[in-house]
Amino acid sequence: MTYGIVSDVHGNLTALEAVLERLKGVDKLVCPGDVVGYGPDPAECISRLRGLNAVIVLGNHDAAVCGKLDLSWFNPFACEAVQWTREQLSENDIKWLSTVPLVCHLDDFVVVHSSLAQPETFPYISTASDARMCFEKMEGQRICLVGHSHVAAVFIQQEGQYHVDCIPMPQGGKVLLESNYRFIINCGSVGQPRDGNPDAACVLIDTDAMSAEIIRVPYDVSDVQRRMRKAHLPGMLIQRLTYGM
Repeated sequence: MTYGIVSDVHGNLTALEAVLERLKGVDKLVCPGDVVGYGPDPAECISRLRGLNAVIVLGNHDAAVCGKLDLSWFNPFACEAVQWTREQLSENDIKWLSTVPLVCHLDDFVVVHSSLAQPETFPYISTASDARMCFEKMEGQRICLVGHSHVAAVFIQQEGQYHVDCIPMPQGGKVLLESNYRFIINCGSVGQPRDGNPDAACVLIDTDAMSAEIIRVPYDVSDVQRRMRKAHLPGMLIQRLTYGM
């Protein structure tokens, strides 16, 4: 079984189409949240992923857009983008977002936007300590798929051990999913990377080969920026796409 993982799309259809082309032929698509927010194409990204029957969990921007998370949670730029996004979506889109679960258990993984430690408050997994709290909530499944930080990385813990290793993967790379280890795989961001690499991030998981590969895919950043300027989205959000920061 092969899975394509596309997290933190953030309304960036151009980046989404680029990673979907790279993942063409996978058996199942999974999105660990934040389909919308920041980018110029929120409705189109929802439609595209729903049309592909992707498994999707709720991100903090998704939650804010559908009224499940207060805007005081966000900085002024993100808040402005959330409000703009709401105006672009149909009532049906917003109703659908409100039905998306916080956590999803699949045969091979558990999927959450932020962390299994209090997923409703959207904590970040940035350190080994953060990852350890998430590992403690994993019941049975060895692999947890997350997003949220926009930083591609893999956290690894040997079964029965306390220590956690973190492997940053801003340029991509492959990890073997060995049976005596547990893994938290941060897919990075399709639509707004923040790990110093502006290329869109996605993950290809092969459960037969027991491998996970973080892949970086270039896309037309300047065209997305042009459309963001046309929509009068905040300049800071537009500029950071250039640098992946």
